[in-house]
Amino acid sequence: MTNEQKFMRAAVVAFLLLAATFFFVKGWFVAVPTLFAAMATAANAQRGGYAIPLALLFSAAGDYAGSEGSFLFQVGFFAVGHLCFIADFFACRKPTRKKGIWAAVLAVVTVVYLSVVLSYIVSEAEYVAVTVYAMIIYSMGATAILQQRKRYGWYVVAAVLFILSDSLIVFDKYIAQIPARSVWIMTTYYAAQGLFMTMHLMRGARKE
Repeated sequence: MTNEQKFMRAAVVAFLLLAATFFFVKGWFVAVPTLFAAMATAANAQRGGYAIPLALLFSAAGDYAGSEGSFLFQVGFFAVGHLCFIADFFACRKPTRKKGIWAAVLAVVTVVYLSVVLSYIVSEAEYVAVTVYAMIIYSMGATAILQQRKRYGWYVVAAVLFILSDSLIVFDKYIAQIPARSVWIMTTYYAAQGLFMTMHLMRGARKE
């Protein structure tokens, strides 16, 4: 086993332990697992690039803002994080007809769900913020689908999990309270960030 493999396994185990700890601590600790993922990927930035470490760092900032009840700041930080993910995925784009169809399906689902959510939003600022954010997170999912690199399917899984987590957040906030909301929202969210971290750490010396 190489040093890189040992580091990756240790990072994955540490991330899982931190994610599990959140459900007992909660509050500001919500940002710690993603911040750890940002630090772990930053250590691999020379091989894997800086976009994903930055995406995870901004996501951690969004986590903290959310724990403080600053919804618009939370949305803003996550939006910047998604732009970093988009930059990483777009660099390896290789569209095909099949991938284009799946990106189109995601677009339809996004528009339908967004129209439902927006019908419940009263605040003009939140209406605009959610609309812009939905466009950005869709772009993140679409570029994950349209890229071509080793294990790209896992990036798609991570992107879908992230979209699902955020969809649950707005459903719970604007439409109806979700039973055991933390479990559903944070399990899908941490699964997404853990996958992004793992995929980044698996990148070799050459671009994958």
